Amino acid sequence: MKKKNVWLCLVLAVILMITACSSNSKVSNNNKVEPTAPVNTEDASSTELAPAKLTIVLYGEGSNRMRELAKSDIYDIVKSEINADLEFQFVPWTEYGGGKTDLMLSTGEDFAAITDTNYTVKSVGKGLYADLTPYVDSAAKDMKNYVDDISFKAFQLNNKQYAIPIGNKPNSAEFYSILARQDLLEEVGMTSISSLEELELFYDKVHEKHPELIGYPGTDARRMLSYEYTDKNLYWQNEFIALDESSSDDQIISWFESDEFKEYATLMRHWYEKGIIPKYAATNTPQLHSDWNAGKGMFWAGTAARPFEGAASITQAVPDAKLKNYFLGDDRPKISRGTYSSAFFVSANAKDPERYVMFFNLLQKNQELYDLFTYGIEGTDFTLNDSGRLTRLTSDVLIDDWLMMNKNFMRFNDTISDELIADYKVWDDGAILSKAAGFNFDNTSVKNEETKMNGVFTEYLAPISSGFIDYDSNFSNAMEKLKAAGIDKYLAEYQKQFSKWYVAK
Repeated sequence: MKKKNVWLCLVLAVILMITACSSNSKVSNNNKVEPTAPVNTEDASSTELAPAKLTIVLYGEGSNRMRELAKSDIYDIVKSEINADLEFQFVPWTEYGGGKTDLMLSTGEDFAAITDTNYTVKSVGKGLYADLTPYVDSAAKDMKNYVDDISFKAFQLNNKQYAIPIGNKPNSAEFYSILARQDLLEEVGMTSISSLEELELFYDKVHEKHPELIGYPGTDARRMLSYEYTDKNLYWQNEFIALDESSSDDQIISWFESDEFKEYATLMRHWYEKGIIPKYAATNTPQLHSDWNAGKGMFWAGTAARPFEGAASITQAVPDAKLKNYFLGDDRPKISRGTYSSAFFVSANAKDPERYVMFFNLLQKNQELYDLFTYGIEGTDFTLNDSGRLTRLTSDVLIDDWLMMNKNFMRFNDTISDELIADYKVWDDGAILSKAAGFNFDNTSVKNEETKMNGVFTEYLAPISSGFIDYDSNFSNAMEKLKAAGIDKYLAEYQKQFSKWYVAK
């Protein structure tokens, strides 16, 4: 009798095991076992998750300290939190939005990296990004408390989430302000800049006193000068298309065919001839950024954070340097695209896209994890004083500050005044969201035209835009090339998609 009971128990146990296995997998008609539903991360702990391997591609060289932490503390915390073996790969910035990134996607590698809205649309059209929609509400539930909803919508196509936004910072009027060397401004007896005339006077006075300095170490000033050459509140969608945010209609503007472009190009030519834009800009563009960081420039295009972001590098060369933002012209509302810094995509062939989303969630989950990924280990990489001000003990960069910046968690050092911090936190006050926020153009039907247009832009239009060659003698030929490349077909398709989206919104 005992033997019968034992055998009965064994049979029941086997039946229960088979039932449990079949309930955890869905078997299709061709007997292929399909993945189970997404894990409910609200209830699951890392010990309940099967091990996973994640590869995160970051752009840049990667500091020694970052590589060290990636194999120790960061590795350990990711293993503990989501049971994943994390590996960082570093690729040059020249490979962003193409190059090696495209190659890795097209060959089916399993990885995640940052993206932008244009690159997202192109890659989704090719089927290269994973659809992350099933995982957002569960795997990204913590970060959704600190990253706004419009930032998530910016990376949606056809109501599907193809990238997870990172960051929450004042983004309105990016590059529309003049970021001036306030120390130089005061040195030549000026206090502020409110017009183009005052900006050029600032250059003249500083150039007379410091001829070794350059004026504007850049080649694109269309945003920061837009209040001077047009009454429209222009906001660019890409190199070819702008919107007038002061108008409530859905009409796009062909930038290069506009009267505003002619005014802008003429102004940039004047700057180049006057020497405000250095002559070497035409042949050695990378040197411009280097010279600005070395404290050799008078002004640059500003953002909310640049008065303290830029000062971090410039003050190493010029300890007394001070930076301040100024807007030229009238007081128009600042336009915002959303508050994200960037976004992470997951490759279409990733084995565990949900686990990648769980990792992104860690980046913006709480103060402790934000500090680890951004600043390192307290006591080793940084210290905090009683006021919460940060002092870095190592100069090595971890995950780039600009990528991680979230106003709910970011820390400031003692060199940044309370006034700058206060200005930063209210920068977006009164800003309005762009009427195109959340719109993503599908270039599938005009991608050949777009490729040709980009070639024309680089060879013929960029030199006019930067003032290297004059508008009157060169524009007609450049526009002829642009028409031949298919700009009219491209504009028509863009207008059709935008109008349909705008009406539906």
